[in-house]
Amino acid sequence: MFFMIDWWFFALYKVKTVTYNVIINVLTKSIISDILFYQVWRCAGLEGNKNRFLKRRKAVMKKQTMYDSKIQFAGISLEFDPINRERVEEDDNVMAIFPEEQPFTWEFAQPYIKQALAQSSGELDFLDVGTGSGVFGILMAKHYGARVLALDKNPRAIELAKKNAENNHVFLAFQEGEYAVHSVQPHSVKVIGLYPPYHIYPEQVAMKIPQHARGGSDGQQEFKNQLFIAGHHLAENGIIFFNQMCLGDESGPSFTRYIPQLVSGHPSLLYTNVFTPISTWDFLQNVYGKRHAGFADWVATENPLLYYTIGIVTYDGQGKIERVPHAIDLTGRSWQDRIQLHAEIARHAFSEGKESS
Repeated sequence: MFFMIDWWFFALYKVKTVTYNVIINVLTKSIISDILFYQVWRCAGLEGNKNRFLKRRKAVMKKQTMYDSKIQFAGISLEFDPINRERVEEDDNVMAIFPEEQPFTWEFAQPYIKQALAQSSGELDFLDVGTGSGVFGILMAKHYGARVLALDKNPRAIELAKKNAENNHVFLAFQEGEYAVHSVQPHSVKVIGLYPPYHIYPEQVAMKIPQHARGGSDGQQEFKNQLFIAGHHLAENGIIFFNQMCLGDESGPSFTRYIPQLVSGHPSLLYTNVFTPISTWDFLQNVYGKRHAGFADWVATENPLLYYTIGIVTYDGQGKIERVPHAIDLTGRSWQDRIQLHAEIARHAFSEGKESS
């Protein structure tokens, strides 16, 4: 009898241990909110190990680097190009995934996405502009059963996004080419995702910068183009969500001034600073070193601060502008990680060993 009781206690202990290990292995490789994590953890009866799990989760997430080519988060798995993959214009890179970028954007934007899907009059659920690896289109299809049209001008991105969609067992419609007014019907989309390139660079090196980072010398031109077009596609009560590194000053990022001018219908703008704004000059000096010193001085004089933000544009006719705080775990990431990323992007411009000021 005592032998049988001991055996059952041993079996229960093993089941709980296996459960713990499975959750550790799966969830530490996933970026989810701490609230959602705690619910999963509590249901597994493992509250006592919460702090141990959080420490391990942060350590695992911090290991995600720009040289990786795979990630799992929010219930999906993706393949993409490491940032240092050698590129040519005809076979360009597919944007990598960074915790403070796509995963952060997804967590911040979800409440607004849910509301737009429920209240907007659009026919298409999600227009994924510059889909890259397909990350946001796949998330929308996976979590909301959304009807998705994914656009990209990079053929390599389209092929990889198709592969990622298939691997995640979701369907996306694809369209290869530039985003344009004729891409979809006017005022037909509930949610539009914009993640345009924002690397800051001198115009003379533009064609050496990867397309996913080439958005105009000030990092804003492609964003402005996409905003203007998206204003024609957004349905009533629909939203545009975006992530953007943006030049600005003490009054805020410059997009707070040009978004109301580019998106018709008096939309409201809500945004959060992922990181505290940084000195533009410090950022560019760390990215370029002594190269392009004149360019860095000129940009920093005109725009002394640099912002890294996530934003929501709502087609509601109210014209409000609001900055809100966030409480999303950055898993140890900082401006230093962004500087290293942009220094690696800039390296493509120096591939022929020429420097200029």
